Amino acid sequence: MSSRTPEECIELALDKSATESEREDAIHELEMANECDELDALVRRESLSDGLRQRALQALATPQCDTMLRRLAGEESLEPSLRQEAEKILHERDDH
Repeated sequence: MSSRTPEECIELALDKSATESEREDAIHELEMANECDELDALVRRESLSDGLRQRALQALATPQCDTMLRRLAGEESLEPSLRQEAEKILHERDDH
């Protein structure tokens, strides 16, 4: 695990010159640190690729980020595919 700050992780996740793997690693670091607000901001970032937005959304599937995930599932301004994915994650978690 690196010693990046949440801000550095966000910058790396948004850095188009970084590799896809480096960008995913930055999102993973935010997930491990339970940085729910930062992950939420990445999901909402329309300039980020769909794959990375999906990865950030999946990273919100922790008890600490439950409120954020529920908010995204009900967010009318969010793309339907991301909203549906948030709902799916919530249903899967609620079933266990």
